[in-house]
Amino acid sequence: MKTLLSILLSLIVITSWAQDKHGIQFTHGSWSEVKQLAKEQNKAIFIDCYTEWCGPCKMLSKDIFTQDKVGQLFNNNFINYKVDMEKGEGPKLKEQFNVAAFPTLVWVDGDGNELHKSVGAPKAEALINIAQLVIDGKGMVALQRQYEATPDDYQTMLTYIETLSNAYEKQKIQIVLADYFTNQKGKKLLSETNYLLINNYLNDIYSPAFTWFDKHQNRFKDSYTPGDVDQKLYQTYLSYGQSLIKKNKVDYPGFEKYKQTLKTRKVVGKEKMLAYVQESIYRSEKNWDAYIKQVNRNMELGYHDSGNSFLYYNWARSISGDEDSKKSHHLQAAQWMEKAFEVSQWPLANNIVYLDEKLKILINTDADTENIEKLKKRIARLNEEIKKK
Repeated sequence: MKTLLSILLSLIVITSWAQDKHGIQFTHGSWSEVKQLAKEQNKAIFIDCYTEWCGPCKMLSKDIFTQDKVGQLFNNNFINYKVDMEKGEGPKLKEQFNVAAFPTLVWVDGDGNELHKSVGAPKAEALINIAQLVIDGKGMVALQRQYEATPDDYQTMLTYIETLSNAYEKQKIQIVLADYFTNQKGKKLLSETNYLLINNYLNDIYSPAFTWFDKHQNRFKDSYTPGDVDQKLYQTYLSYGQSLIKKNKVDYPGFEKYKQTLKTRKVVGKEKMLAYVQESIYRSEKNWDAYIKQVNRNMELGYHDSGNSFLYYNWARSISGDEDSKKSHHLQAAQWMEKAFEVSQWPLANNIVYLDEKLKILINTDADTENIEKLKKRIARLNEEIKKK
């Protein structure tokens, strides 16, 4: 009797549905328990990979997962599981499934082997269509097997690449493209289909295809829009430089090679690219003195949009979120918050948040009491103006 009671209690924990019976019913329990349940019911597992601070994640939970038509498909075909990627077993699963953005939706079998992955917050019909691919055995992993069996089938390769793109699997795309472009040499690379692949997906600045694209950029400009070619080159080189900073660790040998590559290839706009990457490096290392100096220098050189309030906000938040930063750093962050308020084109009711953030920074910095009181009065006066409108 005790054994039966234990089993029933375990099942209650594992299959503890949300009070709202509409929409997707999510299972609770440990990852091992969820996999066991999936095996027992012969179902795949759907994982909603989210974080508490992710706005689109909240939208999915509130507006999409709660719809009856979505719930009917998911509840009938999957064991549904929500995981905060920053808590409990989340970080381990985040690494296992290479979750790099939020929300990420992952489908796996009962053993935890990945079947499909999609990044973003799709509408209900789009989500249903994605799930149906998994049900029909046409998910990302199935496409990979199909591609590997027929690597010369262009349409299969393109479909696989598009699926990888939706899954944010950038590195896998570069591997596929490297194989494809091995047989696409010389004038073949100028074809429209190849140009679209290069323009949309090729991001490895050291791949032979991209090197050829850069070296023969004028030939592409003769056939396609010159501005688009320039933009592709600029964004690819810049993105590659930023990719050298991962999890707040800098690939310094790669950065030195990157700088030399920009110089050797005489890349247009290399000074601006290096300035942006250096700024990111200082931020990742929390070298706030150097960071502030670099940001201000980049502003003086016109590298940043002086009218973009989000830039000032993000710069300030980078510093104010670090408990080890100094008072002088926080005072600079407060100035940036003030600047964000000044340049923002949003209505006052939205912009007041910048002053609220500035006040928090000054209070936490133990700034001059008189300045803090002046700011409190200013915020109160502006809030009164908002109420009268």
